[in-house]
Amino acid sequence: MSDIILEFSNIAKFFPGVRALEDVSFQLHRGKVLTLAGENGAGKSTLLGILGGSLAPTKGSITVNGVVRTEFTPRQALAEGIMIARQEPAVVPQLTVEQNLLLGKTAAQRRAAAPAVAGALDDVAAMGFPLDRRTPLSRLSPAQRHALTIARAFADGASIVALDEPTTSMLEHNVAAVLRRVREMAAERGVGIIYVSHRMPEVMTVSDEIVVLRDGKVAYSSPIAQTSTDEIVRRMVGRELLGFQRQHPVAPDAPVLFTASGITRPGTDERVDLQVRAGEVVGIAGLVGSGRTEFLRALVRADPGCGGDITIDGKPRTIRNPHDSRDAGIAFIPEDRKHQGLALQMPAYANIALTAAPDLVGRGPLMNVRRQAAVADEIATSLALKPATVKLQARQYSGGNQQKIVIAKWLRRDSKVFLFDEPTKGVDVGGKAEIYGLIDGLAAAGNAVVVVSSDLPEIVSLSDRALVMRNGQFISEHTGDDINEHSLVASAMGIAKGTS
Repeated sequence: MSDIILEFSNIAKFFPGVRALEDVSFQLHRGKVLTLAGENGAGKSTLLGILGGSLAPTKGSITVNGVVRTEFTPRQALAEGIMIARQEPAVVPQLTVEQNLLLGKTAAQRRAAAPAVAGALDDVAAMGFPLDRRTPLSRLSPAQRHALTIARAFADGASIVALDEPTTSMLEHNVAAVLRRVREMAAERGVGIIYVSHRMPEVMTVSDEIVVLRDGKVAYSSPIAQTSTDEIVRRMVGRELLGFQRQHPVAPDAPVLFTASGITRPGTDERVDLQVRAGEVVGIAGLVGSGRTEFLRALVRADPGCGGDITIDGKPRTIRNPHDSRDAGIAFIPEDRKHQGLALQMPAYANIALTAAPDLVGRGPLMNVRRQAAVADEIATSLALKPATVKLQARQYSGGNQQKIVIAKWLRRDSKVFLFDEPTKGVDVGGKAEIYGLIDGLAAAGNAVVVVSSDLPEIVSLSDRALVMRNGQFISEHTGDDINEHSLVASAMGIAKGTS
């Protein structure tokens, strides 16, 4: 039996006015992990769509276990043992862990699937996320959902598994266990794995081989042992990338612009305070489940039952819901962009107009569509949106470009406070640098900026001041040289001096 389990041969895919893929060819070997790398818009998602049967190639073919296919349907792909764990986990929050593992199965299949369910739960536990099969998905953190999605992909005897950004929202100690288990499952079960990630340290750890896409073509391929992070990044973006450094740190005498006092949220008696100066970027670190996202949502009253006092530029603001928050000058860029930041079926220009800046709304019930498109096009150009058109539906853009659209919504309003929750989740290295520059520019313009991130280098690079949250409370503050990965992790885990 050949150890080549999958082969892409001269794959091309064209959409109206867009060349997504051209002449893509490479092989995946049984029991090995191949990382598919590239900037957002390079063609990775399109290639996974072709592999999973949701897209048909314009040219070329796929060979699975020696059988040549010019296209799949999703059902045929599943029958061939091809499983794709998407960047946004496809789960049903109202159902339990076990029910989600059994989705799509007949009654007979569910009865026969008991060993597969038990195995998936063992795999999740081995990744560091022990779960009770009776727990509703709505009670799981994003990291736990990703771990369950990975395990589910392996649960039914898959021969080829594609993992799309599987460790987003996970901290380093979680990631190490997940990567170790992924390699074990590939080797033990003879599964070929296509791994998609923008995190270079984990790419170097988990991969046997790497294929880099740029502008829809294979720009580079190599065994991982024969390459380096610098070489991979250079091949991805066509240039060297230096580490990001803030150009506009906060002035020492900058006044306090944003104050949140006694912030509360349902289910806890904790009260949390925060002050941010004009021109300051405050980073918030913490382990998964520490309450960082919930705190940001409480600031904008995204969930019912939140309370506390908000002051902006010395003036108390009454905030009862996200509309009040928006009108008070607070911009909120959520972690879950697809469900909370975008209307996926609407074009980009309409999404950018969602915050309804007055000059983008026509008289009466009519929308000023022409004005919306013109303004959106101007903003999209400044953000280097790809494809460089605002007329595609939001769902048609890659993850990083969708994030740019979410940010763009707030650039036309008179916002003074910017709350970013995982601003570069699923964004490639080049896109990260662009978003970092945007955050730095917002601070330089005198705004107050708060960044929640599980990416500790991101917190270190961006923050004038860093706070660590645990159990819904800030337990430490870090400035200057004390903003480093070691001190942040030690504090988050309760092993730093003065924490408990």
